Amino acid sequence: MTQRTLQSTPRLLMLLIAQIFWLNSAMAQPGQAGSELWPQGEAGTDYNLTDASNKKEGQWVRVWPNGNLYYIGAFRAGNPVGEFTFFYETGEVMSEVVQTGNGNRAFTKLFRPDGSLQAEGLYLTSKEMDENGEPIRKKQGEWKYFDKNAHLRLLENYANDILNGATQKIAEQGQLLEEGEYLQGNRHGNWKTWDETGLLLSEIGYDNGHFHGTCRVSHSNGRPRSIGMYRDGKEAGFWKTFSENGTLENTRQFEDGQLIQEIHENGNVLLTYPDGRPREEYNVVDQKKDGPFREWHDAGQWALEEQVDPISGEAFFRRVLDGELIRREGEYVNGMLDGEVYHFDQNSRLHLVEVYENGKLIRSEQK
Repeated sequence: MTQRTLQSTPRLLMLLIAQIFWLNSAMAQPGQAGSELWPQGEAGTDYNLTDASNKKEGQWVRVWPNGNLYYIGAFRAGNPVGEFTFFYETGEVMSEVVQTGNGNRAFTKLFRPDGSLQAEGLYLTSKEMDENGEPIRKKQGEWKYFDKNAHLRLLENYANDILNGATQKIAEQGQLLEEGEYLQGNRHGNWKTWDETGLLLSEIGYDNGHFHGTCRVSHSNGRPRSIGMYRDGKEAGFWKTFSENGTLENTRQFEDGQLIQEIHENGNVLLTYPDGRPREEYNVVDQKKDGPFREWHDAGQWALEEQVDPISGEAFFRRVLDGELIRREGEYVNGMLDGEVYHFDQNSRLHLVEVYENGKLIRSEQK
């Protein structure tokens, strides 16, 4: 990929040459970082001219401590105008900015050191100042983010530098992976996720950052894993859990987040947290827990892992779980705990062993 550098940008060279004659200066003073291209000045400080009101006027440049160009642009009556170009210390183009509205609006393109476009969007100048007394610029409206192969991977919307509005995550091949909306930085409304084949994995409702409304999580084959409702961040009504083959495994009734009753069916039961992470797994015989069980801490997260098809060589993304931690494991016999039950903390350290007989705790031992 062709790198974007000062040397590969003839237009910038012409601007710099014009600026040299305009400033009527040949080189930096002895002991000061600079080059034969830059007028007098200190490294890291703007080389400039000002008007009678001491406002920035005309072409300005700033250099890195090693003398390489940091930015070049122009001002009119103290306001940035037109195109500004910023560079990495090694010379590659870092960003290109088009200033409008008396310098209050800046459409910006951000580049990686290899020259690939990383992001683009609009900044608005705020009344807030940074530690150097410069106005802070904040993201506004739609921003686009790209991978190194120029594929659009993320769309976000901002209001005053806060996520607000539609957002989308996109796979390299172009298929949608996640879609939803933010309201002043919080998830709001209906959010959906898909796998790399376009299969719907989850559909979860939010209200200003809290779970609210329908919650549907699917197995990797597309069949439902759990279906239920949230109200103000708490489970409400009946929740159903299904196996991968579509068999109903479990029905639970909630009121204001509290479990009222639980109805078990025969077979393996996997209960999950709202986003599909495992919470508890056990087996049921004649509506009673029977056999080994395992419970997990509320930890870990889903991630999209890029993989390569060994046959076609094409890259694709798979949804994988990372960082899950076991909380407790043991065994049920005819609906009652029996034998040793092991407890683990969130550092995966065994800290307690309990021994049960026919559901009664016989002894426990701290580790």
